[in-house]
Amino acid sequence: MTGTFHHRQELLRREAEAQLRDRPLPTWQKRVLHRFAAERDNGWYPLLNQFAPHTPRQRPDLVLVGRMGVLVVLLREAEPDWEDSRAAFVWTAELLAGAAIGSGLLSESLLRTVVVHPIEHTGRKGRSADHLAITEDELDRLLKHGERILTADEALGLAKHLDSRTFDLTPIMWNSQRIPSQRGSVPEVLQEPVAPSSRRPFRDWRYFLDDAQLGAVRRSFSGPAQISGPAGTGKTTLALHRLAYLARRGSGKLLYTAPLDRVPERAAGRFGQMAPELSGQIEFASLHGWARDFLAGRGRSADVDEQEVRRAFDAVWSRDEVLRGVRNSREYWKDEIDRVIKGRGISSFDAYRTLSRKGRGGQLPADFRSHAWRFYCDYERELSERGVFDHNDVLKRALAELERRPLPRQYTGVVVDEAQELTLIGLRLAHAISGDEPDQLLLVGDGQQQALAGGWRLSDAGISLHGRGEVLRNDYRNRGAVLERAGQVEAINRYDDGPSLPLSAALPVRGGGRVVEWHGKDQERALLGALLALDDGSSAAIITETESATEHWLRVLRDAGVTTKPLATWDGRDTSDTLVGTVVEAKGAEFRAVFLPAEPAPPADSPEDRETRERRRLVAMTRAQDHLWLSHLH
Repeated sequence: MTGTFHHRQELLRREAEAQLRDRPLPTWQKRVLHRFAAERDNGWYPLLNQFAPHTPRQRPDLVLVGRMGVLVVLLREAEPDWEDSRAAFVWTAELLAGAAIGSGLLSESLLRTVVVHPIEHTGRKGRSADHLAITEDELDRLLKHGERILTADEALGLAKHLDSRTFDLTPIMWNSQRIPSQRGSVPEVLQEPVAPSSRRPFRDWRYFLDDAQLGAVRRSFSGPAQISGPAGTGKTTLALHRLAYLARRGSGKLLYTAPLDRVPERAAGRFGQMAPELSGQIEFASLHGWARDFLAGRGRSADVDEQEVRRAFDAVWSRDEVLRGVRNSREYWKDEIDRVIKGRGISSFDAYRTLSRKGRGGQLPADFRSHAWRFYCDYERELSERGVFDHNDVLKRALAELERRPLPRQYTGVVVDEAQELTLIGLRLAHAISGDEPDQLLLVGDGQQQALAGGWRLSDAGISLHGRGEVLRNDYRNRGAVLERAGQVEAINRYDDGPSLPLSAALPVRGGGRVVEWHGKDQERALLGALLALDDGSSAAIITETESATEHWLRVLRDAGVTTKPLATWDGRDTSDTLVGTVVEAKGAEFRAVFLPAEPAPPADSPEDRETRERRRLVAMTRAQDHLWLSHLH
């Protein structure tokens, strides 16, 4: 049987030799191609660049598709520049954009760039941030070892897809049964692609990355790092691809977390489409959810009774007169406790008295701080008497438990999305979970999108970035008209002091779009008319500032016979229902059409309140991909 196997391999090798006889390839490259061609029976489909051995340096010499994914192969005497390696990868990914596999859309996580050198190569080998470098005698590492992530039919389908997209790649040793009409003309293929993303559905860019994003995905960070950029620049997409990249490099568990409950759930759904074979290696949980489960695993109760916590605060608020005289806003003083005092782990009045209230607007005089501190103490006493604790207590207890007894096996990587919404205690907890080792902690956020009160400095949590950061600039979510209008919002960035870029400086990748500015009195009728006029099956959302406005619009839509769903209960899956919810509930989501009804400003409107409202307005507007409807009541 062994002899039969080797006989078959030799026949395939000779067939490949005959097929490539007229190619003026170096001898060592022919040996490599013969080896690849001999793997046809094992489900590998090679496509050779028709210009080889004079392949443009930013193109692959060969693309190999099989059960273990797509290999972007460069046959080079010397190590290529990293720009060339990355460009070859991006070129192949562009060709595969929109290709479907049984488990969902193909993602760049299924692609790998491999540089093959002749056997006498003495330069650097092994894995770098952009490719794997091997010599021709190590091909079994590619062809025999690795996880099978595609079915045989999917691999063949992707190989046929590549062959149908360009004349640059020619099948070797297999019949693609190509359809000529699927190919572009030769002059069109030879032209450099211009803004290809503008010709593809938006969903493709949720799974494929541009050059800058891809570099950040594969970059090795020597410690905690940060990804920032305006809304729509693909920060979450990049984070998910980085998790896939890290998961393929190792066997340890990875954590994706965020301070908002729905964000990890929606991210998990996207990751399941992007790289389902890796889902078991990634844990998706809100930071509070992780802390609760962690404490439960240590035998410590950590359930939060939301209603009882609210009653405890209301009981103290109903007895207070001083703070209501300063600012008659229940939510303001609730934020002072949640986001400043408890959120920053303040344990004494002396510490609170001199605290810089970053992100809270004007300074609070010392005498009013003493009243606020007394209010906090009464609230803590009320919680104790009721035998309950709030979400801040859960984070503090989890942090204390980690300091007492660290995790026996830390995660090999932790990604914190919407990092600008963390409290300082939350940031310290994320840091304690991850540690300071290379590629352990990645913070993803944008200060212009901070919707919750408060702020902090990374140094307060003992975190130093030392230049380990990337700033994204290309906006893939919002069409040009939407981006231009949202960029006019004066959203002040109060988030830390790291590198950042305002939305007005983002570069739109997709042109077009529509922004409607409605002015009038009957906005219910106008909004319903605009919503029902959508005739393209677009996903639509009404985004509000307050929960009471959400309830109002849910009633309006239901009374009008419009099928609707609260954003608070939506898991991120495609739906034909019109979604309605607050700005915070809309975080981590995007919709073809967004409607922003006008809401009356609160009576005690401070500069700080206006800042927060403008940031939330920017978040709401940038959820719109193609169509934005804005209401102005008169």
